[in-house]
Amino acid sequence: MGVVSILTHSFTDGYNREFGRVFGGGLERYILDLCSVIRGLGHIPEVHQLSYFEAFQTRTEQIDVFGYSYDMDNVPEAFDRMASAARGPVIYASCLWQPITYKPGSLGICHGINWDRPGLPLETKQQVAEHIQLALDGLVRIVSVDSHFQTFCRAACTYPDPRQVVLIPNAVDTTYFTPAPPTRTFEQEQEDEWLAAWKTDLASHEENAGAVISGVKVVKGKAGTSGDGANSGKANGDRGGDGDEEREGKETVEGESYTVTRNHRNTTDWTTDVVVADAEYQVNSLIQGHVEKETADARVTSPRPIRIIYPRRISMERGIIPMMLAADKLLGAFPDLEIEFAGELVEGSTVGRAFRYWHRTHPHAERINQRTYDFRDVREAYHQADIAVIPTVFSEGTSYACLEAMSCGLPVIASNVGGLNDLIQDGFNGILVPPGEQELTAALVRLVQDRAERERLGIYARETALSYDLARWRSRWSTVLESFLAETGLKEGIRG
Repeated sequence: MGVVSILTHSFTDGYNREFGRVFGGGLERYILDLCSVIRGLGHIPEVHQLSYFEAFQTRTEQIDVFGYSYDMDNVPEAFDRMASAARGPVIYASCLWQPITYKPGSLGICHGINWDRPGLPLETKQQVAEHIQLALDGLVRIVSVDSHFQTFCRAACTYPDPRQVVLIPNAVDTTYFTPAPPTRTFEQEQEDEWLAAWKTDLASHEENAGAVISGVKVVKGKAGTSGDGANSGKANGDRGGDGDEEREGKETVEGESYTVTRNHRNTTDWTTDVVVADAEYQVNSLIQGHVEKETADARVTSPRPIRIIYPRRISMERGIIPMMLAADKLLGAFPDLEIEFAGELVEGSTVGRAFRYWHRTHPHAERINQRTYDFRDVREAYHQADIAVIPTVFSEGTSYACLEAMSCGLPVIASNVGGLNDLIQDGFNGILVPPGEQELTAALVRLVQDRAERERLGIYARETALSYDLARWRSRWSTVLESFLAETGLKEGIRG
């Protein structure tokens, strides 16, 4: 039995001075799960972390937590103090991009590259490479949550043992994060049956009717002339790539305009709304009135509003600004749409104040919800949603939120940043877009209007998540820890 010390910049909520509560972010979730693995090996985890306020000591989730006040311009000094106070072998669980002097024989974790902003000065990126080299020189092993950091180390640094950087992607408890009841099952026979029914459903599309998100007129036509009908709908379901040609009329880009379609079921036939919109997706009040009328006519068949969930922290790197801009257009265009921001918010921060003001003064505020969920409660938020959005701008690993949404059978729209590329295969189990508002909005419009595509992507998202199950993660981390602790002399533990 022995103590294992985890050093990190965040675990309990040192942002809002709620020191007794684990902060609801991916890093904090990771540390909580890692402490469980350490405890399962018979050892005692402790956490040393930074505090934006005073130093503190607390105990939560059966873990002793020590908080350290620090100078934001000298993070390495705070890590030196934490390492000196550590009562056991040390795991540096964050901030490897800082010029830290590592305690010999320690382990490190990289949760994703956070220096991937295109506008970051070249000099800064070169300095980061030097700091990562310090980590490779000073740590016995580094666990990476995605393939991108591993590739960065191989490309920008040198180290003799290729096994020094170990890839262990983040994980999800697929037995807990399940699709909402009635739960779909994914036996091959059942999936084939569902897909056959889905294709038959698409083949029943017969008529097209128009509605406008932004632009000057409504375009109506037969299914065959619009390019949406049975053939293009089926092509969309079966496509392996972007499918621009197959989806002509569904979503095309011509010069500075694009065309998307919306499908509704009414009491007698299928209709498709063809939307002609400019590249800025501007929604003026006159056109919005047309949209609301068309949507109201079709809403009689909708059992409930479509809900989009943003299950992230309210922060710049997590893409809150592109998400807010996309929400402005979508809420104005689709009166039967709701958006939930299901993540932590640091009260008093610039982005936190901006979000509160935006929400409070928004013309569709009643269809915007913001709530912070406990790790154990967030499944309910996924069960109430139809689409999940992970619009990260920079600094991303194999996102917990992305994995949870996929495991719950939700279609995910994610930016092609960091470890999200490890999880999403564009057009197969989700949609990848460049970081930013324009492409994000277009992808959301597409899924809001296409129920069948949402269902198809959700099925393969769930199947993908099964390969990232938490049990596999725990097993791989147990192997790494047993080897690491044996090297440090902490071999024996209490099991039970």
